[in-house]
Amino acid sequence: MAVKSKIQELLLQLNDGVYEKKEVIALALLSSVAGESIFLLGAPGVAKSLIARRLKYAYDNGKSFEYLMSRFSTPDEIFGPVSISKLKDEDKYERNIDNYLPSATVVFLDEIWKAGSSIQNALLTVLNEKKYRNGEKEIDVPMKALISASNELPSKGEGLEALWDRFLVRLVVENIQGKQNFNDMISKPLNSSEDTVDDILKITDEEYEEWSKAIDEIEIPENVFNVIDVIRNYIDEHNKKEDNKEKQIYISDRRWRKIVRLLRTSAFLNDRTAVDLMDCFLIKHCIWNETEQSNTVFQFVKDAIREHGYKLSLDLSDIRIALKEFDDDVKTETSFIKPVKYTIPKKYTIQKKDYYKVLIKGAFKYDVDDLIEKEVIDNLKSDKYIETIRRREDMGDQDPIWINKSSKKNKIFLSNSNDNGKEYDFECTSTTKYERFSKKPHGSVLKEWEKQVAKILTKTGNLRSQIDHYKSEDLKHIRFNLFVDKNLAEIVENNLNDLEKEIGTLEMEVNSIKNYYEKVEDQTDSKEIKSLENE
Repeated sequence: MAVKSKIQELLLQLNDGVYEKKEVIALALLSSVAGESIFLLGAPGVAKSLIARRLKYAYDNGKSFEYLMSRFSTPDEIFGPVSISKLKDEDKYERNIDNYLPSATVVFLDEIWKAGSSIQNALLTVLNEKKYRNGEKEIDVPMKALISASNELPSKGEGLEALWDRFLVRLVVENIQGKQNFNDMISKPLNSSEDTVDDILKITDEEYEEWSKAIDEIEIPENVFNVIDVIRNYIDEHNKKEDNKEKQIYISDRRWRKIVRLLRTSAFLNDRTAVDLMDCFLIKHCIWNETEQSNTVFQFVKDAIREHGYKLSLDLSDIRIALKEFDDDVKTETSFIKPVKYTIPKKYTIQKKDYYKVLIKGAFKYDVDDLIEKEVIDNLKSDKYIETIRRREDMGDQDPIWINKSSKKNKIFLSNSNDNGKEYDFECTSTTKYERFSKKPHGSVLKEWEKQVAKILTKTGNLRSQIDHYKSEDLKHIRFNLFVDKNLAEIVENNLNDLEKEIGTLEMEVNSIKNYYEKVEDQTDSKEIKSLENE
């Protein structure tokens, strides 16, 4: 049986009779196969201990040990009482460890933060080395999972930081939300203490060791390293903005190493030889220290995967730079700048208003010219007379006049009514502008450009091939991850789709440049320039 099929069926049977705890049980199993511990935060009565009791059935000959800690708990209650016979007959200080933590496959410690320092120190050794020193002997601990729980996080300043850091996966466990699930839970018999897991599905010690070696061989692709690096940068930026050190997010190097092994374990149990971006969503369970940080770090993870998952692996920056340089080169080689002399209406400014002067002297019984507002003239539309006010040049008197746009340059129609106007000139002035004109590039230049176009399109084509590979290899299974919500697959898919659109945009740009230089007109000796020069 394939590993994934086995784990999938195992999870189904572990969840039998348990309501709305699929994610917690899945992550507890994942953590145990990875050799890591898990912390469950939740109020009393939300099935935290039930999860530990069920998890022991995942292992062949699995044994569990559970204990409710208090300030008065002693090492004897956790690691076993001192053997009186050994002490009396052999003068050896050893504990009877049977049915206590050192002999258990799955350990559940409730209210973990109430443990005294002697218990904490012994736990740290067990968690770090999977060994327990019993008198003169150092014994291997068969523990596959340590599940701790509490309805609160560890208090600051009580020396609990080292122990807290050892719990890689941290989950908040809630009450049952679904109405039908709740009704079933309170009305149907619970079989939480019964072993409902088929023997063939149980993980043997041999399998566990074999899997552990295989997990260490799982490949970590570049895009996964990129996502982790981006998340670390997000955390650094967050910490720079957070003045309160207790609210900052601290992730040790050791913790990052353990996170990567958790991702490798997820890949292995999903029958893959490499970690993928869906596995990276598991990081959100490993990098919060306060409950209010959980949404923040989840956003970090989503943004890193959405914005950079494949983009840093399929880097488009080189193509963008090459395309910009190519575009600049084409514009330079296909254009030239020439000074052109223009005749334009002369502008007068009176009382903060701009006017054009119409040379109307002698018409309409006036012996002076008219000033008409520049804004009115600029907004004229042809074939339609409008009424406006003209300003007398001499006394500043104002009276109405009808004006219309002329098709001729620097001219305007004036009339005493709304039709039959006469054409008049504006008073004009000369100005020089530098205009850009097009020119045909040399044949040798065109050949070089064709090479550049081919080079850029080859690069985009290669990137498209890589995207097709990712789609065929990665996307075919991303909605079937045993430990990650399938709805998050859309973020991974969008990342590739956005990249594909960006590549398409770059290809359109390069083809647009190509189309331009192939059809550019040669204006080096054109009538257009000469007509402008003669204005």
